[in-house]
Amino acid sequence: MRPFLSATYGYLLLAAALPAQNRGMTTDQTRVMTAVSEMGHSNVGPDSQSLKFEQADDPTIATHPIAPHEPVRAARKAAEKAERLAKKKQRDEAIAEYREAVTLDPLYFEAWNDLALELEAAGKTDEAEQMFRRLTQSNPEHVLAFTNLASLLSGQKRYADAEAVARQAMKLHSYSFKANLVLGGVLISEGKWSDEAKTKLEYAVVKYPAARTLLEKWPEKRD
Repeated sequence: MRPFLSATYGYLLLAAALPAQNRGMTTDQTRVMTAVSEMGHSNVGPDSQSLKFEQADDPTIATHPIAPHEPVRAARKAAEKAERLAKKKQRDEAIAEYREAVTLDPLYFEAWNDLALELEAAGKTDEAEQMFRRLTQSNPEHVLAFTNLASLLSGQKRYADAEAVARQAMKLHSYSFKANLVLGGVLISEGKWSDEAKTKLEYAVVKYPAARTLLEKWPEKRD
């Protein structure tokens, strides 16, 4: 079965599309924006979204462990079938199987998350967004529900909304490396070359080489 919260695509930082370039933007800033754009949704392997990843993502999670949910057998089998279909990019079939899984077990968070990811991959972003939003409300202990939502919003160039979600993630999971990475990246996408963005990336660099890439290209001067 696919690892918890995984998909055949991943979320690393934010959308592949660049916002419109500011006329006063320096060459260094343009290079940073290009680096951000090159780190789109598909640059991370599926294991980066697993439960093991999530537990390792936050150094404090051991003191507040996430209670595991054992899905009913039929739901698990449907989700496993959906994963196999997703790997073949058979989106509609995978979505149908994930829907079956969550119908059989409404508490199956992993299947809900993977269903949302498949919906986004199939271009059904409105439904995917609503699903992610429900997950952030019903399962706020999972930081990836927030970072997945922030990535989706960023992919639509809704950077202000993405920042708001990323800040929610930081409020609940301030030590999450991924939450820091996402917030730092979203701030850059908004043209906010701030000390805050740099600090977030400096923290995330412990787990994410992508953060180091951005920091190495950080502009010496900001407008």
